[in-house]
Amino acid sequence: MNAIRPSAPVAAMIGLVALTRLLPHWPNFTPVMAVALCGGALFSNRLQSLTVALSAMLLSDVALGLVFGMEYAIHTTQPWVYGCVVATALLGHALRNSSTTKQVLLGGTVSSIGFYVVTNFAVWLQGTFYPQTLEGLLTCYAAGLAFYRDGGNFLVNGMVSTYIFSMIIILVSKSLPAQQPVLTK
Repeated sequence: MNAIRPSAPVAAMIGLVALTRLLPHWPNFTPVMAVALCGGALFSNRLQSLTVALSAMLLSDVALGLVFGMEYAIHTTQPWVYGCVVATALLGHALRNSSTTKQVLLGGTVSSIGFYVVTNFAVWLQGTFYPQTLEGLLTCYAAGLAFYRDGGNFLVNGMVSTYIFSMIIILVSKSLPAQQPVLTK
C-alpha cells in the first residue's frame, strides 16, 4: 500500500475506530493495534503516524477514565502499553510499501505477540502478583493466556481483532478518493 498524505477522513476514521474501546467488547478485542499498524502504513511521515496512533490511544484512555474511572485511564503498565503502540506504528511504517496481506498478517501477528509478551512482562515486573523468578514469569504468561474465561484469550483476541480492524481501516481508506502518493523519507 502506498503511503498517502494524511486526510481528514482517514484521521477521523482512525479516531472513530479508537473510540470503539468504549463499547462492550470481548477482552482485548480492540482496534488499538490496528489503528497503530495502519496509521503507520497510511501516513508517509513517521511522526504523523506516531501522532495519530498515540492520539487515538490517549483520546480513548481519557474517555475510558471519564466513563469507568481513572484506573482505566492511568495504570502502572501504561508506559509499556504506549511503547507497544509506538512500536506497532513504527512497524506499520516499515511495512508501508509491502502488500496489504503482508501488512495485516505479519504486522498484526508481530504486534499482537509483542503486545502480549511486553505487557505481561510488565505485570510480572511489578512484583505484586507473581514472584520475581522464571517460574513466576511463566505463570504470568500462562495466566495472561487463560485470563478471560468465556471470552477467548489475551493473545488470540488481540491478534484476531488486529486483523479484522486493520482490514476495515484498509478497506475504508481504499474507498476514499485516490490521493497522490508522496515520497517517503
